[in-house]
Amino acid sequence: MLNSFKIAVSFLTVIPLKNYPDWNNNNLKYFCAVIPFIGLIIGGCWLIILFALKFINVSEILKGCLMTLFSLILTGGLHIDGLIDSCDAIFSRKDINERLKILSDVHAGSFGVCGCAMILILKSALFSEIKFNPEIFLIPFNSRLGMAVLLNYLPFAKSNGLAKILGSARDKSHLKYFAAYIILAGVLNIKLLILNLIVYMIWRRCCMKNFNGITGDLLGAYVEISEVIFLFVLCI
Repeated sequence: MLNSFKIAVSFLTVIPLKNYPDWNNNNLKYFCAVIPFIGLIIGGCWLIILFALKFINVSEILKGCLMTLFSLILTGGLHIDGLIDSCDAIFSRKDINERLKILSDVHAGSFGVCGCAMILILKSALFSEIKFNPEIFLIPFNSRLGMAVLLNYLPFAKSNGLAKILGSARDKSHLKYFAAYIILAGVLNIKLLILNLIVYMIWRRCCMKNFNGITGDLLGAYVEISEVIFLFVLCI
């Protein structure tokens, strides 16, 4: 499990690690199961930066922009890239095969640029509205929990690609880990958990309807979209 954790940290964040393990089935065996732990790490980093910005007393607008920038840097832009490709594919109104080709296209289209702009603007605005709330660390945890379940249980939309590689050693027996995460999430904030389940079901249906499965880009889009929704809930 430690090697799976190291791979997850190195891939899903820019946190440097020594002794980076190889991507093989044995080392990836628990990759899906440890993804929510990465969410806790990211959430903890959010809290630290939010406290630091409160301590130096920056303006609310600047706080929102800096938190969004930090969130983007911490993940290396991995998930926002997935969001861009997903927006281009979903709103292209093409058939499934064409949508999958668009997901693999390295160029950003107009729908992707618009989607990226909307998410970044909304995140900045929501971060600026949030006070120092310890529950903010639950947002990345919940979003990565949904991401992990999608990767572990949905069929792959493509025979190759990132999701196929990372999920190559997935195991339905990971249900016990996800059940423990769900219980923990419910104890800490039942409102966020219920919302996460709703967002998960909607995005799952979207993936199956438009792509017949999951891809790495769709996982990244889920993280970005769900985080914005969860931030909005904490603001109201």
